[in-house]
Amino acid sequence: MVDAKFSQIEVSRLDVPVPAAPSSALAVVDFQFYLSSGQLGASSNPSNQSLIRSVELEQLALTAESGITDLSFIATLHAVAFVPLSKSTLQETSRQVEIADYKRGHDSGVGSTFDVPLPEPVDLLPLLRPSGTESSTIVVSMSLGGQLPTVSWTTNIGMALSVDVGE
Repeated sequence: MVDAKFSQIEVSRLDVPVPAAPSSALAVVDFQFYLSSGQLGASSNPSNQSLIRSVELEQLALTAESGITDLSFIATLHAVAFVPLSKSTLQETSRQVEIADYKRGHDSGVGSTFDVPLPEPVDLLPLLRPSGTESSTIVVSMSLGGQLPTVSWTTNIGMALSVDVGE
């Protein structure tokens, strides 16, 4: 019998491009980054896949990398992760999980790293069950709102996961 729980598994995406806001007024910009379901523990072998009992996102952080040094401008952040309906399209989704829906409640300095408040761990297991017709790509789509930079910038995305496997 196999029974193991792994916590604080770090997954990161470096130099994720974020577009410039159209003006210095309040605005929203959208950007995406991609993960392979295999990087999060998924397997194309059904018997191996059935051993995964849970995959939870426990932390999500954005770190200013280039173009800016402070993320205090973030007033809202909405993030969802989804698996495209087929390998040929990223537009329609077959499974979707909301990761965060943040609205700043008070003005406080954030600095170069923004730890996205997650009220509880986010269950990512529904995204890790690819069928033969589905893509193994997981798309994470983020919308940032506020008085955003009018220059393009990059961010590093850091995620901490816990994985529980067993028979």
